Amino acid sequence: MELLRRLVVAAIAIPLIAALVLWAQPLHFFLVLSILVLLAQYEFYRLFPGIPFDSGTWLGLTAGAGFLYVIYLKSTGAVPPETLEAVVALLFLTVLGGTLLSGGISRMVHIPVVWLGIVYVPFLLGTLLLIRGIPGGARWILYLLAMTWIVDAGGYFVGKAFGRHSMAPRISPKKTWEGAVGGALVGIMASVWAAPWLPGHTTRVEMLCLGLVLSVTGQLGDLVESAFKRQAQVKDSGHFLPGHGGMLDKVDSLLFNAPVLYAFLIFYVGLSSPVIV
Repeated sequence: MELLRRLVVAAIAIPLIAALVLWAQPLHFFLVLSILVLLAQYEFYRLFPGIPFDSGTWLGLTAGAGFLYVIYLKSTGAVPPETLEAVVALLFLTVLGGTLLSGGISRMVHIPVVWLGIVYVPFLLGTLLLIRGIPGGARWILYLLAMTWIVDAGGYFVGKAFGRHSMAPRISPKKTWEGAVGGALVGIMASVWAAPWLPGHTTRVEMLCLGLVLSVTGQLGDLVESAFKRQAQVKDSGHFLPGHGGMLDKVDSLLFNAPVLYAFLIFYVGLSSPVIV
């Protein structure tokens, strides 16, 4: 029954996501992504119940939204690249000052987790905006989403059928080395197959290497989120999607894969977002 719910949700969500990535205006893509990202960030803060809403969660979400907006402006070429660094400094000062003024000294202990939530979710997923801003970026995002889902599904089914050796029993007991290898192999094959469809003149060997790296980093991102849930003693980060858990559960691999793909595109392929010179 759980597998059926997952398949039904996926059958509805995948066409909608593909349409959003391919045809939505940059502003509309930013708005939808911001809602999903901030929901995931809120679920992250819920894993730390000691964080107060007024001087912790609220400040983190506000700073996260500001972070995303500046990344969006950078992706469209509306601001110079160095604007992002300046805004990061200002947001950090805002969180520090806001926490002190609204909660006093006792609330300052929560600042590391609040700032981690900003970097862990909006900053990492904000690279999707930068990827979409490059030439052919929409197709690269679809490749990234497909790769992430394929590795996840391959790891699930291979692990369920052949899994014998637990990969991280203290973090995620159901994950096995057999599932991890199976997911990686499926991901590598999918990445090589996608090479002719993607812009940037990448070879099949390059896509094989990229597929391997994304398979590893995606599964690492899944384990990191599982570790956060383990310390919070919860199974899912939320209940946003029936049979799928929370939003953070669905983007945990993307948190690691999106920056890796963006780095590959700008440093290796030579693509970049528009900037003001």
